[in-house]
Amino acid sequence: MRRREFIILLGGVSASWPGSGSAQANKPIRIGLLPFGSPSNDYDKSLVEAFRLGLRQAGLIEGRDIVLDIVWTSGSDADTDQAVTDLIGRGAALLVPTGSTASVATRRHTSTIPIVFVSVGNPVAMGLVQNLAHPGGNATGFSDIFSDLSAKLVELGKAINKQDTIDYLWHTAWPDGKNRFQTTEQAAQSAGLKVRARGIAESAEIDETIAALKRDGATTIIVQPAPFTYRERSHIIGTASENGLGTIFGFPAAARDGALMAYGPDYLHMNQRAPLYVSQILKGTKPADLPVELPAKINLLVNLKTAKRLGVEVPLSLLIRADELIE
Repeated sequence: MRRREFIILLGGVSASWPGSGSAQANKPIRIGLLPFGSPSNDYDKSLVEAFRLGLRQAGLIEGRDIVLDIVWTSGSDADTDQAVTDLIGRGAALLVPTGSTASVATRRHTSTIPIVFVSVGNPVAMGLVQNLAHPGGNATGFSDIFSDLSAKLVELGKAINKQDTIDYLWHTAWPDGKNRFQTTEQAAQSAGLKVRARGIAESAEIDETIAALKRDGATTIIVQPAPFTYRERSHIIGTASENGLGTIFGFPAAARDGALMAYGPDYLHMNQRAPLYVSQILKGTKPADLPVELPAKINLLVNLKTAKRLGVEVPLSLLIRADELIE
């Protein structure tokens, strides 16, 4: 898109904003939403519904003010690139990608169309923004700060295992996988622990890798927060349970799916807030001037049913700290 075309586009966005004199004379603005996961998964769908609720709270009505063009992504580069290309081709005036892979792909495809990303670990390191307070460029949004949560997950693993070794499952085919693995190693070393890690590149490796962790002496596995482990969480949890192993995830939804514990941001709240940035941009605010927002709260969930089934005694200190106990 050329600069003149972009200026014309923004002019159209401003003119068609609800409450402006020419609102009824303009077509609704197309918003391209790229949720991660599957439309057949209730939790994944709830995140999209949270975004829709946020739109209504921001005064944006579908069909009148905006058209919400939704394309689900699975986390693969090819899949995401095609999704972004399709949305831009259909005339999306603003793009809302979920997760690091989709956000980086979206930024790669356009330096002019405004981007409001959701659930990105480290947007500065990924080149999405210049810094959190003053993003610069055409992108801003919401970070899940997963790159900073490694020490907390290690702390949970230590509390449950009560050993000098923690077991870690990570995604080797993910560009950010090695970096987050190394961050976890550093956090473990600072806590006086050793890391016993196994990596996987695809879902076909999950069963054997978890069985190998069991043979290594694992009792509880910290699962690296990654698009792959989110998508495969039910498979990982089920296989670990069959092997008598507990799992610790960074996604709150995983604890409700049967993981022993989960520690991470409230994604429903994050998706509900994202439309506030959408509305400000449509009113004329530049993404460069909207600071990247960090999670207001990180939730700890403990699944007591899973703990009982595995014979795991959850320390009282964790039970007291937990935001939700699943019974």
